[in-house]
Amino acid sequence: MKVASFICVAFVCSWAALAQDTTVPDERWPRQFDSGGNHFIIYQPQVDRWKNDRLEARSAVMVTQPGQATPAYGIVSLSARTAVDKESRTVALEDVNVVGATFPAAPSRQAYLADLIRKSLPDWPQMISLDRLLADIAITRAVSNGDNIQLKNEPPRIIVVTEPSVLILIDGEPVFRTVEGTSYRRVINTPALLLFEPLSNRFYLDGDRWWMTAASLNGPWSIATAPPADLARVKAELLEGEQQDPHAHIADLAQAPPTKVLVSTSPAELLVLQGQAQYLPIPTTELVYVTNTDRDIFMDVRSQMFYVLLSGRWFQAKSLQGPWSFVPGAKLPRDFSMIPPDSPKGYVLASIPGTEQAREAVIANQIPQTAAVRRSEPKLNVRYDGDPEFRPIEGTPMQYAVNADTDVILAESRYWACRNAIWFVSDAPQGPWEVTDYIPAEIYTIPPTSPVYRVRYVYVYGCTPDFVYFGYTPGYLGAFVSDGVVVFGTGWWYPGWYGDWWYGWPWTWGFGFRFSYWGGGWFWRPIAPYWWYHHTHATARFYYDHWNTHWRPGDREWIHNNVNVYNRWPQNSVRSRSYPTNPVSPVRPPVQAQPRRDLYAGRDGQIYQHRTDGWYQQNRSGVWNKVTPNPQLEQQRQSRSLGQERHDEFKNRGQVPGIPHTVAPRLPSRPVAPAHPPVPARHR
Repeated sequence: MKVASFICVAFVCSWAALAQDTTVPDERWPRQFDSGGNHFIIYQPQVDRWKNDRLEARSAVMVTQPGQATPAYGIVSLSARTAVDKESRTVALEDVNVVGATFPAAPSRQAYLADLIRKSLPDWPQMISLDRLLADIAITRAVSNGDNIQLKNEPPRIIVVTEPSVLILIDGEPVFRTVEGTSYRRVINTPALLLFEPLSNRFYLDGDRWWMTAASLNGPWSIATAPPADLARVKAELLEGEQQDPHAHIADLAQAPPTKVLVSTSPAELLVLQGQAQYLPIPTTELVYVTNTDRDIFMDVRSQMFYVLLSGRWFQAKSLQGPWSFVPGAKLPRDFSMIPPDSPKGYVLASIPGTEQAREAVIANQIPQTAAVRRSEPKLNVRYDGDPEFRPIEGTPMQYAVNADTDVILAESRYWACRNAIWFVSDAPQGPWEVTDYIPAEIYTIPPTSPVYRVRYVYVYGCTPDFVYFGYTPGYLGAFVSDGVVVFGTGWWYPGWYGDWWYGWPWTWGFGFRFSYWGGGWFWRPIAPYWWYHHTHATARFYYDHWNTHWRPGDREWIHNNVNVYNRWPQNSVRSRSYPTNPVSPVRPPVQAQPRRDLYAGRDGQIYQHRTDGWYQQNRSGVWNKVTPNPQLEQQRQSRSLGQERHDEFKNRGQVPGIPHTVAPRLPSRPVAPAHPPVPARHR
């Protein structure tokens, strides 16, 4: 892999305190402001290229000068560093540079007007909706598709039941450790609280409101009507210090214990139906879906085959009881791509290759969440279970720590640790650790067969003596592009570390994750009917560090810490912009009354205007002449309309699962070049 080096430069930025209010600004384009006695109207930027954290775009501008009866129309080419906040879905433009400015109808004043543009930059809008930019990219294809990586698609153990049940996953064969001061032995390699009492030969499973018990892990399980008196005390001691749900969701708790407890020592998914399967047809297709479940189960009426969507992958079987096999998206029945977007199952279109929803999901999966990290503030303490132990990373000269609560890699004779999307470096595995602005190039060669694969999706985009500009794409949180769609997890099972502690690695199966465009372009929280897992410092990593999964979508903390993991650091560690809801300068009408204009910057360097009767181009004399519609201009107009609809939709709906109601127009396919990971940066 060809990897270059970044030279860090000192960016001159104006930042505000950490913004806690993530209210979506009600921005409207075009934006207008006064600067230096001149009146400027700036039209929505048109994306030419967005790679890593650098945006290149064009904007049509209108400048009205004192004493000038006619405004000057021009095209400004910009380059800016982007600070993305996926929680508020806003993009701040920093380090903005004018690459070029042309005024075709005012050639004699072009140099003077270009100088005015550069001087007015401090007053330009510095924030734009992420959804406007994504809509532009989706229609104009200003960026290439993301890397299509080869993942493991073998089906997990798929369990279909018709009665209330709970699935307890164990990371391999059960590993027991004695609970100090008691007769109990705990199964440590599971996120559930599972105890074994040798004297009575009974297992006890914590179900929050009750204890379940069985003589064998395979059951049958039943309510412990008279649990041992010391169980409550033992539970309290074992769970002391674990992350707690800050909200009391009494309504979410099961009102009755499950009929079945299912324990699996291999990757598995549980599909719970409320009785025998009930079906409804999907309009315009020969598909039906199962209505009495919150999982995505379909049947193709023609072939009588069943299909289920799990972690973004499709599996098929002749019966709900299996056996199930992986089916590539391209081999799904054609009717799947014809599911109406506004149907109850419309969101699965994001997992069907070739659909506009899938293409937009792939685009969204390339956009990084970024942060400016103070070098001196973030503190890292890596916890090892015993002396540090390292194992080779297959196909590379690197090694990774197997018994640490943090992703630690030995490369170039130094130790590199990644926690919550910030990289640290040390000369020793125990530290001391310091924030780094350089990442070894070989880290971006880690294969998906490695449990630390996800760290290759965290990048350094630049730095100053005081700050490092970090970012991560959704791959860090387990969302990868494969088979033309965004899927969750690599599909590999990585054996954990079983010592005094259990340190698990990311899992693909068992959570019921769904894709969520509004959730930052990755997957929503688990939707399992019962969620009996606990959250210790040793267990968060197995679900790709998605935050406390007990929390539900209405909990702001859940959203705050999932969409942007940089929120998990102390406020003084990460510097974040407070986004204004209005332009800095007051808005006022133009100097002379002008009809509302819809201006565009053509790639040919000409200014175009769209009116109700078609397209017009301004000639060198300043006259607007009607012209034949240009396909590229039509795409730009469609992208503006779609961007406004998406912005309004998010503003009205907030962070919810699923895909947008508004659908991008379908475009003819064309080949695209593969994207490559950002290059590491080094401070000089």
